Amino acid sequence: MKENLDAVLFDFDGTLVQIDIDFKQMRQGIINLGQEYGIIPETGLYVLESLEYIFTGLLEKDPKLAREFRQRAENLIIDIEVKASAKATAMPGVENTLRELNNKGIKIGIVTRNCRAGVLKSTQVADLVYDILLTRDDVLQVKPHPGHLTDALNLMKSRAEEAIMVGNHAMDIIAGKRAKMKTAAVLTTHSEDDFMEVQPDYIMPGIPGLLDIL
Repeated sequence: MKENLDAVLFDFDGTLVQIDIDFKQMRQGIINLGQEYGIIPETGLYVLESLEYIFTGLLEKDPKLAREFRQRAENLIIDIEVKASAKATAMPGVENTLRELNNKGIKIGIVTRNCRAGVLKSTQVADLVYDILLTRDDVLQVKPHPGHLTDALNLMKSRAEEAIMVGNHAMDIIAGKRAKMKTAAVLTTHSEDDFMEVQPDYIMPGIPGLLDIL
């Protein structure tokens, strides 16, 4: 079934490009920093959430120390992201699909929890076409908070009911649903079973599948 939509929001890492970011190293680095400052994040938190957990705990004790921790933690994360971004490659069929969407007049946005410096480097290396980019540096609240997506839609002058969120993680689908958008999961890094609980509107093996519905 063809959807009458005028905008697509894409996750970045794992959806549009393959980047070998060492999240294990990143997460452990944040934990080690937290230990230096006497706070260990709760088990199971994502990297950015672990950073915020430690920062908030320090803020209650010593705001200056909290700011120092945040700066060190952000530098650690950015360093890992930017180094990995230099070797980014587009996922199969992504360049042609984005150009085809662009030719159809469909607006293209990228919403990612990655840093702007790393994403810009990756988009240049992978030669990606898009209209707007909102990284974690550009918004107050990142995915799965819907504000990350609604900020992008506002910049694109698009309505949620006329847009679709595409990603490789359940977090992307949750964010899309919270923003009242259509959602599509791509099975580039996870299996179909990983999306059963969040129930995306579409499940595709890769980004080219979008051309069948738009």
